[in-house]
Amino acid sequence: MPGRIILLTGPPGAGKTTVAPLLCANAPGPLAVHLHTDEFYRAIKKGWLAPWTPESHPQNLIVVAAMVGAAVTYAKGGYEVVADGIVTDWVKQAFVEGARGAELVLDFVVLIPGQATAAARARDRTDDPVTDYSPYVALYELFAAEDPAHAIDSGGLTLPALAERVREGIEAGRFALAPSPA
Repeated sequence: MPGRIILLTGPPGAGKTTVAPLLCANAPGPLAVHLHTDEFYRAIKKGWLAPWTPESHPQNLIVVAAMVGAAVTYAKGGYEVVADGIVTDWVKQAFVEGARGAELVLDFVVLIPGQATAAARARDRTDDPVTDYSPYVALYELFAAEDPAHAIDSGGLTLPALAERVREGIEAGRFALAPSPA
């Protein structure tokens, strides 16, 4: 039985990487995998370009193709895949196309706490702390403007409660972007 792909996104400090393992733990089936999309960029050991620069676009196309390929391969093998990262519109579209082509369900979930909460969390995390959130404000605003049907306020919930709320939305079909054919 094929799995599904859950694309978990939001601004830095939203709680994506922290809640993803909880979603894997509460997956309804026996198989789940967490794909931390940052690791696909960190895997480049020679020739890496900062992914937000214009000259990095060819690199980004390859990295996103690798992300989608890995997610689809796991999901076709029966895994529930939780892919977390900063997902822009073109990256989301690549996942939609990959899921549809493989006849997999794709859920798109945006975690969006208040901006002050996101900035504080990003500053206080142990891996890659963000000491100055100001460069991320425009990115934060893009996520805040996402379709509310796919958004969850991740600011006032405990991590287990947030994972439970995301799971409830997934099971209810609230976050589906690419449902498999009936």
